[in-house]
Amino acid sequence: MAENRIGPYTIVRLIKEGGQGKVYLGYDNRLRRKVAIKIDRLPAGVAARRRALAEARKAAHINSPYVVQVYDLIKSAGHIALVMEYVPGVDLESLLQRRKLSLSSILAVGADLSAALSALRQQRLVHGDLKAGNVLITLDGSVKLTDFGVARHLQDDQPGTSTSTAALTPEHLAGVPLDLRSDLFALGALLYRLLTGEHLLLRELNADPGSLTRREVDIRPRLPVDTDVPEALLVLINSLLRLDPGQRPQNTHPVRGTLRTLQRQQPLHCLQSLQREAAPYFRPESAVDVPLDIPRPLRRRGRSSLEYSVAGRLWQQLRRLRVSTRFALAGLVVAGVGVPLALALEERPVRVHFEAAQVRLLSHQDIPGQIDSEWLMDLVYAAVESELGPLHVSGSVRPRAYYASLAGVEPRHVINTALRCDEVICAFSVTRDGTDGFDYRQATFVPGLPESAWAAVVSENSRDLFR
Repeated sequence: MAENRIGPYTIVRLIKEGGQGKVYLGYDNRLRRKVAIKIDRLPAGVAARRRALAEARKAAHINSPYVVQVYDLIKSAGHIALVMEYVPGVDLESLLQRRKLSLSSILAVGADLSAALSALRQQRLVHGDLKAGNVLITLDGSVKLTDFGVARHLQDDQPGTSTSTAALTPEHLAGVPLDLRSDLFALGALLYRLLTGEHLLLRELNADPGSLTRREVDIRPRLPVDTDVPEALLVLINSLLRLDPGQRPQNTHPVRGTLRTLQRQQPLHCLQSLQREAAPYFRPESAVDVPLDIPRPLRRRGRSSLEYSVAGRLWQQLRRLRVSTRFALAGLVVAGVGVPLALALEERPVRVHFEAAQVRLLSHQDIPGQIDSEWLMDLVYAAVESELGPLHVSGSVRPRAYYASLAGVEPRHVINTALRCDEVICAFSVTRDGTDGFDYRQATFVPGLPESAWAAVVSENSRDLFR
């Protein structure tokens, strides 16, 4: 069908949708291989459009095992489609939402990403949006950098202001051109998160992006208690996070050298630790992701030539009965089977405790008026209920039902929520401490969004705790 094709590529399904476009799983019918197809809207201005196309062509010339390969570039009047290597596995953001990485795995991620940045530098490209969501862990445990939606030429005189909050650098906020040292700052921020478990902007700078241009960062006080981290790694991360680009490493060689040296010092049993830690969370692959090559006449005019099965013959007999007789038989089936089945399938409520929400709105400018702790807890309650079914709740929510048999039962899940906002950015976090373990979700967004967008962030992240 024409509507599910872009040039010679068949669109199979949506993989990911974000602020910088949609990524689809596609299939190259000529080479018989899966591809990832990222569709972006082209900028309106002629000069900006030329820069975007030039960047895409530059990205297509990158040939590195640490960078997702760009195969093709298809453009229309208002859109561009990047056809890229499809990488089975899991993205680092999804992995970090489910578990903490070992030191050996953190070193592997950092070393491979520094190699990826070296490959970009050879093509005079800056990534500009290096964050966990743009890092892919492959099935063999290697790392690939993807998504060049905001990558810029090293000599581009346009400030790189379009980026995710997780990848912000002092140069973004100062409105100056980005270069390799900007990507190295973002790498340092990612390593900070891998070691501490929290975003640099949330933990160190109190959700104030302006602090990126005012405060130097020292990771040492932020490490969890009893964390054994080599001093050389801490020195490297602090150097990557220096405010002045001139005081950061000036190329990738010392960064990669330090990380590879630390990797070699790890015990032998730590080899392939990233693959082992990521494997339980790899995206499921399916044969249905390859379009079926079915002959057109068979698709349009094929009919079954087999005899009816027992069930089929029974259905044919029922069709010959009068309508009133069929209704009488249906009533007997419902009475004899339906009621016991309904009782057996009756859902049992889940015991959940909700701690009081921590809401801190330092500025009410651009914040919808209905945003408060009660609004937040109602949304979280509804999201949890949509995933678990009926709930028996306690704590800081209004119960919608009461189950006397569960009054003295320990909660299966304890939910904590927090919402913090200042003039520039908001941060939402939700945690689940349950009998099956601990999990959390975090999201950052700008305050000027409509209430529906706030609700979508809270609901989606709360539901995701139980998926």
